[in-house]
Amino acid sequence: MPRRAPALPVLIAAAALAVLLATPPATASPAEDYMLYCMGCHGADARGVPGKVPPLAGSLALFMRTPAGRDYVLRVPGAANSALSDAQLCAVLNWLADRYGAPGSERPAAFTAAEVAASRHVPLTSVQATRREVVRQLATTGSAPPGDY
Repeated sequence: MPRRAPALPVLIAAAALAVLLATPPATASPAEDYMLYCMGCHGADARGVPGKVPPLAGSLALFMRTPAGRDYVLRVPGAANSALSDAQLCAVLNWLADRYGAPGSERPAAFTAAEVAASRHVPLTSVQATRREVVRQLATTGSAPPGDY
């Protein structure tokens, strides 16, 4: 029995699959990544939930002023366990610091993907105790975020 050529719909489906596999995935913007991965807890305006989820608006840029603050931000569970790549997390944090900076403060140095990669995979043993200590240190050198959340 002679072999028959595949039906046209099968050829079209195979060609479409080949195109999809050859096309790199679209990259989301930092704002889209925030919406998809962070907004559920920190809110649309990055203000958090008082007593439960700390605000990023007005606070993130303050933490970014010192090495200890930067390390803290990268090691909190939401950052350390994020599904975002190091480069994506870096972009989201820098976008947040630009969009929701600390009023009256200079823009902090931007995070780098290498900095994110070096810190984020070492979890904090006590998030709240580390936060209190970092906030205390920040307060001795200028503006600081609220110590409690």
